Amino acid sequence: MTQDAPLDLAVNGDIVRPDGSVLRDGWLSVQGGRIVALSASRPEAVEVLTAPGMLILPGFVDAHVHTRSCVDEGITATTRAAAAGGTTTIIDMPFDKPARPVNSKETLVAKIEDVGREAVVDVALYATFGPTGDLSVLGEMASVGAAGFKVSTIEADPLRFPRIPDGRLYEAFQEVAGTGLPVAAHQENQEIIFSQEDAFRARGDTAPIDHALSRPPVAEAEAAGRLLELAHWTGARLHMVHGTLARTFDLIDWNRSQGVSATGETCLQYLLLTMDALSAQGGRAKCNPPLRSQDEVDALWARLESGVIDIVTSDHSPYPLHRKETPNIFDAFAGMPGAETLGPLLYSAGVATGRIDLARFVELVCSGPADVFGLVQKGRLSEGSDADFVVFDPNAEWTVQDDATHYAVGWSPYHGQEVRGRVVSTWLRGSCVFRDGDVVVEAGVGKFVAPI
Repeated sequence: MTQDAPLDLAVNGDIVRPDGSVLRDGWLSVQGGRIVALSASRPEAVEVLTAPGMLILPGFVDAHVHTRSCVDEGITATTRAAAAGGTTTIIDMPFDKPARPVNSKETLVAKIEDVGREAVVDVALYATFGPTGDLSVLGEMASVGAAGFKVSTIEADPLRFPRIPDGRLYEAFQEVAGTGLPVAAHQENQEIIFSQEDAFRARGDTAPIDHALSRPPVAEAEAAGRLLELAHWTGARLHMVHGTLARTFDLIDWNRSQGVSATGETCLQYLLLTMDALSAQGGRAKCNPPLRSQDEVDALWARLESGVIDIVTSDHSPYPLHRKETPNIFDAFAGMPGAETLGPLLYSAGVATGRIDLARFVELVCSGPADVFGLVQKGRLSEGSDADFVVFDPNAEWTVQDDATHYAVGWSPYHGQEVRGRVVSTWLRGSCVFRDGDVVVEAGVGKFVAPI
């Protein structure tokens, strides 16, 4: 490589290439916030970062985050936690509190402006739409930079997080298909779940484990099949979120073989926790869809290893403990914090144990989510990409502790879990945002990013 003037930054370490291979003791060159080269020899640079024995990983991309599911958390606290966990880009869901879903050009523009003031890492944004109204708004939001559209087949809130009826989904999928963006769906059958919850409440079966038992696997699988059929007949790109069942991914895989454009994600909690966590942790372990049996967890890992599952996300949706620890599990809020632990815990449970290799890991939490949502400048250490990277110690051993997290809510469902592999520092567009346990920048450093 020849250069006329020193680079902004040169990084030395074991650099993980886009295909998962490692350039041992290599150099990453950065100019103007972008990667300009990977090389074996040291370039001249104004700033030099040497990290012998450390992995230099792409910044993680968490494609399922709710920064505003709880007004006590918000964009700043969530993105601080993301930075601490090596995540340099999040894709934020549109079901914001107070009840202001991102369902118009105006609300999307307003949230883009908020990101510019409040974010510590980069943020892409989902949009959504309601059960009624003019669907031309979808094209308007796509033109502003929405990364995709999020919908649900079950109602969590009639205004903020409504159920979209099948007829409306059929019409909207056709409209979304014209934008080229993915439509992401929360797949649970409302009739089954609501009737089961009513029956459990009537019997007095309200212990923590009853949350999982009252939301049977058929509720997820039926809704997944229905959404895939809609995608087949409309030509929409479907992204199935937070799948908990091997059958969900088998349905996706079969539909892909039939020409359907479909991808699917699971979440860290469905790989690391079983429904037994509800008995151990109570409402802390309540999430929707619920945690499943050990057999389902093992089956998910098998799909992860085989390549059927496209990406892994956190579904970060935090609430303070007084909203989680209730005598009746059905009164507890559903959701858990996870933005800080996605990359390190998946590395520990997957790469460090030999269940997946490094190439599969970066595909699941770096390049894969970037590809699904068109964020082509993210998720790879390659020439022209944003210089988002993580200095990662693959041999560090540590334990997750509630009081060491960067969440506003101050707890983690993985409290006490032993981990191998730790983020030493996180870099966003060539600038350090987290180092040795501390976020070292102020809100406003992160930017809104749109698909290309």
